[in-house]
Amino acid sequence: MAAAARRARAMAADGLGFDGVFCVTDTVAMGALRGLADAGVRVPGQVKVIGFDNVDESAFLVPSLSTVDPDHDLMAERAVALLAARIERAGPPPDQEEFVGPFALVIRESTGG
Repeated sequence: MAAAARRARAMAADGLGFDGVFCVTDTVAMGALRGLADAGVRVPGQVKVIGFDNVDESAFLVPSLSTVDPDHDLMAERAVALLAARIERAGPPPDQEEFVGPFALVIRESTGG
């Protein structure tokens, strides 16, 4: 959070050549919100912010944080199944496998929702 806040303040000091920030996690987005607020930038009026994870705290921020809500239960089930399959197999690991799980966009105040 601290690094995101510092970076958001620096980006604002360089001028608002951007109107949105997509953060890799909600925790990073929380830091970005703080840094933008410190710099006097209005969210969502001047810059919209969105995170990824949909942690519970996101709904309680001011402004509340828009986020991408992945299916955490499915991700955990898939990870456990892959690990169990790897443990049961002898020999070299299998070829890389790609999995794209479902997600939902949760619109809240940080993007004007």
